[in-house]
Amino acid sequence: MNFPKAILDTSALRSLYYLELLPYLNLLYTEIRIPRAVEKEFLVKPSSESERTSRFIFLSNFYLENSSWFIPCNEYGSDLVEIYLAKAGMHEGEAEVLAQNQFFDNLYEVILDERIARKFASSENMSIHGTLYLLAFLDIKFRVCNYFTSVDLLMSKRRTFLNVAIIRKAYEDVKIKIFG
Repeated sequence: MNFPKAILDTSALRSLYYLELLPYLNLLYTEIRIPRAVEKEFLVKPSSESERTSRFIFLSNFYLENSSWFIPCNEYGSDLVEIYLAKAGMHEGEAEVLAQNQFFDNLYEVILDERIARKFASSENMSIHGTLYLLAFLDIKFRVCNYFTSVDLLMSKRRTFLNVAIIRKAYEDVKIKIFG
């Protein structure tokens, strides 16, 4: 199964950056769009100025080197973003991901990890996946990472807990998609 175009949210961008897997997204997609609020969240979240600078340099260079498939975007209307922001618990990056996809008639896959945004995207019949899906696909189909090691690194870095059942289910779901 191939999803040729995707719009990335901050959590996926941050995770793939940390794991140094962002360049491999072109194995999965012909086009990746990054809304401006996602860029902003990616660049302002680090606590140190040196990390913010490092991320800015990385992202600027990555856009230049991969301009044929990695594209900043802001074609959506601010009124639509405001509607999504009114949803309890949704951040600006998630709202812009959803608004961008709606602007393109839901033709893109949205890469979201946050439950509220995923639930809303699902109710709007958007194609949705998360970071775990991307990691599993990059491991199983392309062997550019080890899924379980990558997940462990993310959990230790982000100090978050992911349910073992969810981690395994994401991996098994991708295996089924690839091998039937």
